[in-house]
Amino acid sequence: MLSNPVIETLLNRKSVRKYTDQKPTDEVIATVVRAGQQAPFASQLCSLLLSRKKAPFRAPLWFTVCVDYAPD
Repeated sequence: MLSNPVIETLLNRKSVRKYTDQKPTDEVIATVVRAGQQAPFASQLCSLLLSRKKAPFRAPLWFTVCVDYAPD
């Protein structure tokens, strides 16, 4: 594999998920969803589901993105 500092950084990254019980406001949620809708994406046909129940990792919110894709 080629040695490249950017690739090495990407391959060595990790996520640490430590959530608090603090929940974002509806305004913050709407802003995040709107920003996601404006982002470039290979398939613009998708549905976004939001659950406010305690989700995996004890996160206060859980977004599920369902891509509606049918190949030609």
